[in-house]
Amino acid sequence: MNVTVAKTAGFCFGVKRAVEKVYEQIQKTDKPIYTYGPIIHNEEVVKDLKKKGVEVIGSEEELDRVRDCVVVIRSHGVPAQVLRRVEEAGVACADATCPFVAKIHRIVARESADGRLVLIAGDKNHPEVEGIRGHCAGVSFVFKNAGELEQLAISMSTEEKNRVSIVAQTTFSLNEWRNCIKSAKKVYTNAKIFDTIC
Repeated sequence: MNVTVAKTAGFCFGVKRAVEKVYEQIQKTDKPIYTYGPIIHNEEVVKDLKKKGVEVIGSEEELDRVRDCVVVIRSHGVPAQVLRRVEEAGVACADATCPFVAKIHRIVARESADGRLVLIAGDKNHPEVEGIRGHCAGVSFVFKNAGELEQLAISMSTEEKNRVSIVAQTTFSLNEWRNCIKSAKKVYTNAKIFDTIC
């Protein structure tokens, strides 16, 4: 039997950076530290941080109740309104949003501000996708496969179909993304497609 050893293992760049940011805060401050949502999808890391006093905030209402603390934004990012609430609360903020996710935030903010409809390939209930949608100034839709992408076009006017911009959740299936691009080129002839998969 042959055993193949992977070239890399462990956290991706964005997740590693986010986790390091929280541990840096633990070293730097005596203030209470909160992460907005679990910093990453890893129960062991979240448990270890809890042992070190880091709590998880799960909603904007909880955010409104914290004072004189540090809030670390999770690697998946958050909607723009959450960032505004953190700023309004006057608490220290360490933004650990993955730079690749933050790039998507900038793309959708710009595209939607230009009056384009934003279509997002991904899981509508995933925190990364919720964060991306929260940076859209206008209409956005989420689809999980090429079939759903084509279905969206049925309910759109020709004018709407001509001003579509498409992005993907960073962890979206590469094979499904390729299928989606083929469908998009058939159905949305003037679509702007941004390859945002890691």
